[in-house]
Amino acid sequence: MTPRLSEEFLTLPELALSDGKVPLVLQVTDIKQWLYCPRIVYFRFNWPAVRPSTYGLEEGRLAHEDFESALRRRRRRLRGLPEGEWEFNVSIYSTRLGLSGRIDLVIKREDELIPVDFKDSTNIKARHFRLQVVAYALLLEDTLDLPVRRGFIYSLPRRRAEEIRITTRLRNEVRRMVQDIVNTIQGEHIPPGPKSLAPCVACEFRRFCNDRV
Repeated sequence: MTPRLSEEFLTLPELALSDGKVPLVLQVTDIKQWLYCPRIVYFRFNWPAVRPSTYGLEEGRLAHEDFESALRRRRRRLRGLPEGEWEFNVSIYSTRLGLSGRIDLVIKREDELIPVDFKDSTNIKARHFRLQVVAYALLLEDTLDLPVRRGFIYSLPRRRAEEIRITTRLRNEVRRMVQDIVNTIQGEHIPPGPKSLAPCVACEFRRFCNDRV
């Protein structure tokens, strides 16, 4: 199957570059998209008027809403996720980390917070999904002052949860990636595209890259 842009990414609001006083704040989804193709993140910030859309946007949004609605209505727990106080669609923001985002589900326990990211995908072991959960963990710790030692990716098609341990190595990888993204955006140099041309075939930004297909 030919990879496509994250539908979640395409629905993000327009953002502007830092003016030197207010720091540049990325969306957590930018980290995931950076691993797919750095140019897409660059275009989002440096060419904010470019807002491609796809027919899959509405379908993806409705899938998440229907799933959440069913959970609330039936008051059921998901297999593989720990018990605790559940809160859906938690918006979170940190200028210190330079990150913001909306977490599908946060499970609050007495001694920890647990971010859960719902994915309409069967490949829940993908690296970009894992780093997205780690970024949510950093945001929760920074703003709510409770430890986050683990998170989960929940596959909607498979009804399966994958636990992610929030290690020091993964934390540092996310921090380095945020800095790399900021440096690229503020330097206003178009980054290289993905090594493979396969993602470019169905990319909504394809017409802006004259060195790709």
